[in-house]
Amino acid sequence: MAVAGVLVGAAGLAAAFRGPRRAHWSTLALTHGALGLAASVVEPSARHRSAGREDVVTALRIGAGMVAGSVLLDAVVRRAVPRIAADAESLRALTATADPLRMCAHLLLVIAPAEELFWRGLVQGRLTRRLGAGRAAAATTLLYGLAHVPTGNAAVTGAAAGLGGSLSLMRARGASLERLALVHAFWVVPTLLAERARGADGTPRGPAAPRPALDHGTHHHGTHHRGAADEKGPAMTTAPAGRRTGRTVTLWGRFAQRVNNAVHIALYERTGGRLGGRMLGNQVGILTTVRPRDGAPYSVPLFTFRDGADVIVVASYRGSSGDPRWFRNLLADPDAVLRVGGRVQAVRARVLEAEERAAAWPRVVRGFEGYADYQRRTTREIPLVRLSPRPEHS
Repeated sequence: MAVAGVLVGAAGLAAAFRGPRRAHWSTLALTHGALGLAASVVEPSARHRSAGREDVVTALRIGAGMVAGSVLLDAVVRRAVPRIAADAESLRALTATADPLRMCAHLLLVIAPAEELFWRGLVQGRLTRRLGAGRAAAATTLLYGLAHVPTGNAAVTGAAAGLGGSLSLMRARGASLERLALVHAFWVVPTLLAERARGADGTPRGPAAPRPALDHGTHHHGTHHRGAADEKGPAMTTAPAGRRTGRTVTLWGRFAQRVNNAVHIALYERTGGRLGGRMLGNQVGILTTVRPRDGAPYSVPLFTFRDGADVIVVASYRGSSGDPRWFRNLLADPDAVLRVGGRVQAVRARVLEAEERAAAWPRVVRGFEGYADYQRRTTREIPLVRLSPRPEHS
C-alpha cells in the first residue's frame, strides 16, 4: 500500500504541475485527499485527532521560524541558480490560477493534513518499525523529495525536500501528526501567498520571434547526418536556429527529467502501457531514437496524437530555448521505433511544414493546454513531428 501510494502521489504531482493550470489545485487536493483517506483506513494509528492549544501555539512558532529561514535562503538561491528563479515564477503563475481563499482552503483543510497522514503517518510509521526512527526519517525525506521530481519544477522539489526533512525529523522526535499538519500549513500557506504577491516580476518575456525556416528533407549547408541516412530516406534537417530565448535547462533539470523518464518507461514496458499509457486524457507512447555519436538507443515518453496511420509528437521541451535530445537525434537519423501500448512499430520522422503545423497545432493544444504555455515561454517555434510507418515495415 505504501509503495503504491508513493507512485500514485508522484503521478498526481506530475499531473497537477504538467496538466491544465485551471485544474492544478483540484488535482492536488484530489490526489492528496485520496492518499490521506487510504492511510487513515490501513493505518488507524495515523488518524488525525483534535489539535490542542499547545499544538497550535507550537506550530505557529515553528512555522514562523521556517518561513523566516526559507525567505533568507530563497533570496540567495534565486540569485545563484537561474533555474530555481524560473521555476519559482512558474509556481507563482500557478498560485494565481485560483482565488486565494480557495487555494488556502485546499492547503489547510485537505493537502497539508492528508500529506502528513500519508507520509509521516503511514510511510514513516511503517519504515520506523523496520529501520528505526532515525533511518526511517531519512528514508521518508528521500522518498518525499523523489515524489516531487516528476513535477519538473526544481523550486518545488527543493522546497519539498527541505520541508519533508524538517517534518520527518520532528515526527522521529515524537511530534504528533496534528502538530505536523499545522506546521506544514503554517509554512506553506504564507509562503505561497507571498509568492503570489510578488506579481509577474520574473524574467520579462519579449514578443515571440519566428523560428528560422525549416528545410524538410532537402540538403542544407551545415546539416550533419549519418552516412546511412541516404539509404533510409532523407534526414530531417533544420536551418541554423539563430539566437533563441526561453527556459534554461540546468544539470539538475536534466537529471530530474531522466529520473522521471526512467520510472515512466519502466512502468510502461512492464505493464504493456497499462500504467503510464494515458495521462491527462492523452495516449502516451515510448519513442526510441538513435544517438548519432555512438548509435545507442535513446527512449522518451511522449504524448501521441493519432492522424490516420501516422502519429504526431511535440518537441516542446517545456518551453526551453533548445530542442530536446530526441528531436536532435531525429535530425541526424529520422528512423525510430514507437511503442504505443503493446504495439511496437518502426517509424520515420518528418517535421511538419508551416501550413501543416498551423493546422495541427490547435489540435495538440486541445489535447494538452500546457503546449500553448510552453510556446509563450520561448521564441523557438516548437516543432511538430509526424511519425509515419516505414514502408518496409508497414
